[in-house]
Amino acid sequence: MAFDTPSKYVPRTFVFLVLMLVTLLPGLFGQTKKYRGAEYRSNESFQYGRFEVRMKSAGASGMLCSFFTYNDEQPFSVDKWNEIDIEILGRYQNEVQFNTITPGQVNHEHRHVLHYNPHLSFHVYGFEWTPDYVSWLVDGFEVYRQTGDHIATMYRTQKLMMNIWPPNYVDWTGPLSDGSLPLFGYYDWIRYSAYTPGVGDNFTLQWTDDLDSWDQSRWSKATHTWNGNNSDFIPENIVFKDGYMVLCLTKPENIGYSGAYIVDLDISPPYVVNARSTGNQVMVTFSEEVEQVSAETATNYIIAGVTVQSASLQANNKDVLLSVESLNPEQSYVLVVTNIRDRSPSAYKMALQQLTLSKGLIFPTQINVGGDASDAFLADSIWDAFQEYGVVGGAVLARGTGVVTSENNDAAIYETAVNGLTFYQARVPNGRYDATLMFADAENTNAGERVFDVIVEEETAIDDLDIIAEAGINKALEKTIANIVVEDGMLDFYFKAETGTTTLSGLKIIQLEVSGVAEEKRAILPEENELYIYPNPFNPDTKIAFALDAAHTMELNLFDISGRFIKRLDHGFRNAGEYSVYLNTSGLSTGVYFICLYLDGKFVNSQKALYMK
Repeated sequence: MAFDTPSKYVPRTFVFLVLMLVTLLPGLFGQTKKYRGAEYRSNESFQYGRFEVRMKSAGASGMLCSFFTYNDEQPFSVDKWNEIDIEILGRYQNEVQFNTITPGQVNHEHRHVLHYNPHLSFHVYGFEWTPDYVSWLVDGFEVYRQTGDHIATMYRTQKLMMNIWPPNYVDWTGPLSDGSLPLFGYYDWIRYSAYTPGVGDNFTLQWTDDLDSWDQSRWSKATHTWNGNNSDFIPENIVFKDGYMVLCLTKPENIGYSGAYIVDLDISPPYVVNARSTGNQVMVTFSEEVEQVSAETATNYIIAGVTVQSASLQANNKDVLLSVESLNPEQSYVLVVTNIRDRSPSAYKMALQQLTLSKGLIFPTQINVGGDASDAFLADSIWDAFQEYGVVGGAVLARGTGVVTSENNDAAIYETAVNGLTFYQARVPNGRYDATLMFADAENTNAGERVFDVIVEEETAIDDLDIIAEAGINKALEKTIANIVVEDGMLDFYFKAETGTTTLSGLKIIQLEVSGVAEEKRAILPEENELYIYPNPFNPDTKIAFALDAAHTMELNLFDISGRFIKRLDHGFRNAGEYSVYLNTSGLSTGVYFICLYLDGKFVNSQKALYMK
């Protein structure tokens, strides 16, 4: 970060604050520090968005590499402080630190343990900044989120920055040895996406900078320092080499980059990001693409008291679907994973890792939005990457018993609501659903004072909803949205205020159909127990689709034209439904191949495929 110091972990004093404010002025005292560091900062200021970087940090005590946004509005005032940080301290070999700093220089820091050493290889880090939350991502997966009242104060525009510097606080970063210099932080690319709620994944890519050279229209090289920073920032310590930007921490007499050719190799083994259970299946998500044989070895997955019957690598090569014995929905389970290899040339193997299985929703599902569990209704939650359902934005409003009248037996659900919400999200299997939203307006007295839209799966489902105009004051109103198609495993509701604030008291979800491919947007699919290959002929790969008329233990194998077995493409227990896998042509020669489907150990069907290089 640009101006924060480890004093966030120790009491601040008035004297320190005065000194810091004075030394923020660029170049006031010239280059008087012991070391030379570097800072790259955007010319533009941003309000909200997703900010990402691929980087490799420097590993040594007494310093850090960063990626952050900061409000440098002038004249400077601590009451205007807005900052979002990713800081990688060189003293730790498995940690990254996240922080928001809000007006009054109030810190909200979090230390996150990594499954790898960030100083040895490149990884992708990022954060999403919205009016409702700030979340941090590692390798494309959300790992931590902040909500709460302090997020509402994070509205000032901020510049995007990254730097390397030695804090003058041994308690935070450890001591810096001159013998460890020079040190280098490597940055591969930077990506910015604007926040556009209700569109796609709510972030729209605006630009990517590959950092091959200094784009002076977008970036500036800093020439300042501050109290607590034991270096002066100089332009010469920002170097572009081999397609990377290098930030250098040096002695004054040895500035610039003096390192060797930059090596960019995948040397980190895969790790499990999350694992979720639904019925008798568990979906395990890995941090990177994994090798098929180890991923599909069922004995590499252990659930105490439960037999893992099969493991099937999915088309994205990151997800593995486990078929298991019956899981008790009332019981918690721990999954142990080991020996899975990645797809790098060295096939790095992960060490043993264990994590608690997340439980999928059981349908029909009813949720008391903003309230506790009540009868058949689940308690609400605030959404993050580890929840099965929850609200984004808004605040819980307690209305009191009997304020809202309802013709049904669920009047208690209206005793609370979430007002001002932006999203409601629930993880569900792909398929079709009916959803009933429960509304009431106990805060306004006239029609027209609260009007909003509800967008479901990017389509407007309820337009200009005025609860009082339709139901009256303090009256329950239910709206059912039928036949919702979910194709990405997430049921998304976006609430867009037209007048006043949005509101929601309860949510009911009914599952109509589970399908690997949504019915309304279905591509060409085979008849039951048949195969369909497209494209065919193909290069470089092709998709194999098949449908099962009932539950079977299936196997999909590849043979060459002489009938020689080449490899297994998919196997395991599957319920009735439609499935697809991708044929990876790595190692295959041009020619004719046969893809054969077996059900319960018996040959069912085959199709010929032509691979043309």
